[in-house]
Amino acid sequence: MTTIEAYAASVTVEELDRDPYPVYARLRADAPVCLVPAVGLWFVTRWADVEAAATQPEVFCSRVDPSPLERTMGGESILLLDGEPQKRLRAMLDPSLRPRVVEATTPELIEPLARELLDALEGRGEAELMSEYFEPISVLGLGRVLGLGHLDGDTLRRWFHGLAEGATNFEDDPAKWKVADATATEIDVELAPVFERLHADPDESTIATMLALAEGTLEERVATILPTLKVILLGGMQEPGHAAGSTLVGLLESRQVRALLDDLTLVRDAVEEGLRWISPIGTQTRRALVDAELGGVTVPVGANLGLLVSSANRDEDVWGPTADEFNLFRPRRNHAAFGFGSHFCSGHHFSRVQMRIALRALLERLPGLRLDPERPPEFSGWEFRAPRHLHVRWDA
Repeated sequence: MTTIEAYAASVTVEELDRDPYPVYARLRADAPVCLVPAVGLWFVTRWADVEAAATQPEVFCSRVDPSPLERTMGGESILLLDGEPQKRLRAMLDPSLRPRVVEATTPELIEPLARELLDALEGRGEAELMSEYFEPISVLGLGRVLGLGHLDGDTLRRWFHGLAEGATNFEDDPAKWKVADATATEIDVELAPVFERLHADPDESTIATMLALAEGTLEERVATILPTLKVILLGGMQEPGHAAGSTLVGLLESRQVRALLDDLTLVRDAVEEGLRWISPIGTQTRRALVDAELGGVTVPVGANLGLLVSSANRDEDVWGPTADEFNLFRPRRNHAAFGFGSHFCSGHHFSRVQMRIALRALLERLPGLRLDPERPPEFSGWEFRAPRHLHVRWDA
């Protein structure tokens, strides 16, 4: 066993959850395609290799085996399909997530939520923004787009965290499966009457659109869309809220928030840099259909790969020697936070618009916003990474 193979074999899930970026940097330098036994995945860490594997479905398919995602979602979701089956599911999503639709409808959904949450916070002078602001905006906003406006934020947040336990459980932890299985069952029961209602009396929600475009009986239509809907409940609720929290940390720690306050049009650049700096969804998974060369290594047929978009977004060959730093003024280029190829995130525009609204409203309403020096932010996670808490103060 070589030194770098021994290092990869020593990597633990706990180490990755605490801070995966030093691990990624070591692997990018010495073994950009390398098996990490703790999670049973070949980690692909450089931008060029991640992009190459993500855009060759005939060599690296989307359905890994075993698949924590498939078990958690209860079937084949849009993330596990390639070719025509994936295109058909994506076509069911796209009508409600097209840029023109998002730009027209998202502000009227998100701005009132931001005002309501900030009204409750404004006079206090301190808050924990993940649980009191960013996550509620994210889950309630998407819940209304989906057609789940009757559900409260605590329920939607609990569903996200429960599904995340299973979707990231590559180590096959029974305790995580218990939480994820119970969450998936609860979602099935809770959504059954929603499907019946929206099938009989459709509106413009995403669920109604997907039901209308699916085929067969109601039961068959639900079986087609439900796994993908759970994926949306997981990634779509997590991505904008958690990425906005990470972006705020970057702005405050780098002290570049002042520049943004002086020119709020820079919020678009802040969002893109935040998504690059701490990618909220760090991995696309693939399986090798043949023995395949990638990054100078032969990946054996049947191997499961973790295409680390979060590592690609810190690749020094792409982003330069300051790749680990948040920089509002970094020269703009496309990042990998929403993936590559046919699996590029359908909801990317909604996430971006929601993040911009949430950050701008927060900075406009809370003067002197700063991190609480007694309770600094703590990040966790490697597949889903965000601040566990984000305590701030401001001049009430």
